[in-house]
Amino acid sequence: MGRLLRSVLTGVTLVTLAAAQSPALAGASADPAPAGSAPVGSAPMDALRADDAVPAFRRGTNVTWFAFPATDVRAGRTVYASAPYAAPDITEPARLKTLGFDHVRLPMDFGPLLENDRHGRDKLLDDVEQAVRRYRTEGLGVIITLMAPGLNGALPDAFLDGVHGPQFRRYRALARHIARRLDGLPAGPPVALELMNEPQQACRAQTRTDWTVHQRALVETLRKDGRTLPLLLTGGCWSTIKGLVRLDGSLFRDRRNLVSAHFYDPFVFTHQGSTWTLPFLAEVRGVPYPAASGRVEDTLARTEAAFAATSRWQPAERDRQHAAAEKAIRWYFTAATDRATIDKAFDRLKAWQTRNDIRPAQIVFTEFGAMRPEGATAGDDASRARWLRDVATAIADNGWGWTLWLLASPPFGLEDMERADCPAAALIQAIGLTVPASCQPVSKR
Repeated sequence: MGRLLRSVLTGVTLVTLAAAQSPALAGASADPAPAGSAPVGSAPMDALRADDAVPAFRRGTNVTWFAFPATDVRAGRTVYASAPYAAPDITEPARLKTLGFDHVRLPMDFGPLLENDRHGRDKLLDDVEQAVRRYRTEGLGVIITLMAPGLNGALPDAFLDGVHGPQFRRYRALARHIARRLDGLPAGPPVALELMNEPQQACRAQTRTDWTVHQRALVETLRKDGRTLPLLLTGGCWSTIKGLVRLDGSLFRDRRNLVSAHFYDPFVFTHQGSTWTLPFLAEVRGVPYPAASGRVEDTLARTEAAFAATSRWQPAERDRQHAAAEKAIRWYFTAATDRATIDKAFDRLKAWQTRNDIRPAQIVFTEFGAMRPEGATAGDDASRARWLRDVATAIADNGWGWTLWLLASPPFGLEDMERADCPAAALIQAIGLTVPASCQPVSKR
């Protein structure tokens, strides 16, 4: 989602949306895993902890201090600010631990690191490392996720110019430097490095070197360097299950290599009101979860009202987008999306996991969430709570770990509608966490 927030998928059609969401299409033609090859790196390490049936990263949240660097305009060009990364709240680690999280994921836009000299780069990494230490002091594990620079709308493709390409060599050198620093941290809660956030829109690249080739080269390099820290690996298709099941399962014979998955299905529900994905979703409102908890007529009426009120498009384009929205909404209700739909989507990942002898603890859903659109009602939040509960429970039932996107940042945050400094009780409890004492209602006597 970090990548989706910085890119606009204007070329994706309604058919693509339906294919991504439809229970029938989602499991119709799972590609077989590539033929096995020798494990990458050194001999497998069997455990991140004593019992590797338990995920080292069981339930966590994304924290975006380093994900969206500050920028300035100089000589007509947008550049990174001299202090690009936000200063983390030093009280946050203790609060997250109290809520019941056991880890955080820190997506980090590495553009400022590449644009600095060695001294400037190491100073920025000192700040990141200090944040990592604070989380670990509170007993939280940490996943550092490399995020390709989003400055001026750039995409990860710019760094995937072949394993011998100049941009990939820069990125690989930086990954080696970061891995060396993380690997040198003292013993404590686990620290892992995720090699790239949502690296590729296509499930498999057709006209250039595929992400998976770059990823294998990165793993080989880091393991040959003697790095022992866990590495999170992912696939194309924005790190969704559809892309993950195309990965070479032999990579995960080394038990230090983990799977990073993202889940935002059904997209018309989780991204209703979004302005950065499919254009018509900007005005979609009132999509309930499960579908049976609402009425298609009510959703169509709220969506029609949003289209009538918007000045986003010229009339002809507005009518076209409205028609696309209505088609997607009617499909959603026809598909009758519910917990069984989520389980079916996960069945595909489970089959790939079993086929490749990957342990449940090696799989982490590093992003999942559903946004609160503008004008949301209490009923909309009730739907979000039901979806969050079903997804988190389905993940846990499979023995996998999860990392929420996000805890306290609109539009995906779980903030209370009346008290932005508190999580909404229904939402936080839906994922099995604890409402802070300071946010609990005081009994009247």
